Amino acid sequence: MTANWVPTQISGGPNAGRILDTARGILIGLRRCPPGTALDELHTAAQRHKVSVFAMAWALVHLAGDGATSHVFADAQSAVRREWGQWFARPAGSPAGSTG
Repeated sequence: MTANWVPTQISGGPNAGRILDTARGILIGLRRCPPGTALDELHTAAQRHKVSVFAMAWALVHLAGDGATSHVFADAQSAVRREWGQWFARPAGSPAGSTG
């Protein structure tokens, strides 16, 4: 991701596929699941929270990365924190399963 990339470009811009693939990869890594399952989980979560799958993917990528926020995708960011936030709550360097 480049620092000047803005979330409004996600709805069909050239980065949409890359963001979706990156979000799927994050879920594969977190959940240790097949690619199809990760994509289904992303779509299901987006539907459950009534946000676009691209907004959900953008929010997940940014939560996993630098934690960037945007008022444009505030609903998606809240949804991502509810869905997968616990995976990112551990302090860096803590072993998986550790509560801190």
